[in-house]
Amino acid sequence: MSQDKRGLMAEIFIAMMIFCGLVWVWTVAFILGWPWEKTTTWKPEMRLAVTCKDEACGVAYGELAQAKAEGRVTALAPAEDAGQVQDQDAWLKWKKVAGQPWQIESTASSWSFQTTVRYRLEGETPVLVEYQDVGGKALYYGMAAAFLSLLGIYLRKLRRR
Repeated sequence: MSQDKRGLMAEIFIAMMIFCGLVWVWTVAFILGWPWEKTTTWKPEMRLAVTCKDEACGVAYGELAQAKAEGRVTALAPAEDAGQVQDQDAWLKWKKVAGQPWQIESTASSWSFQTTVRYRLEGETPVLVEYQDVGGKALYYGMAAAFLSLLGIYLRKLRRR
């Protein structure tokens, strides 16, 4: 039977590295499993991929009527089937989808959030089908789950001694 001769700092370092890995794994799992909100009510800050002067751009839903009135928006659908643009403080990426209740899926993401909206166009009106708004909560849930996982790992290790 071999004895573990690591020092206290080495044990703490190993525990912290395991914790960091578990935070990453759990956070990614929470982001991938985040629920979709099925609603037709738009939030004013939700961003849509539209065509502005022959190029794709993003406009917040709350600013859409004003942008159309000012002539900044020439079409409610982006010209390309898929793409991405730098939009204000976030990246806006979109894709057109066939065979689903929605026509366009648009994702605005930054370092601290990701909002995906799925909508269809009925004439000159975008109709929201569902959205997914992932924010800092996913990281907090990931940290809590990682802490509980690490606690379970070390309690099991103690029980074996």
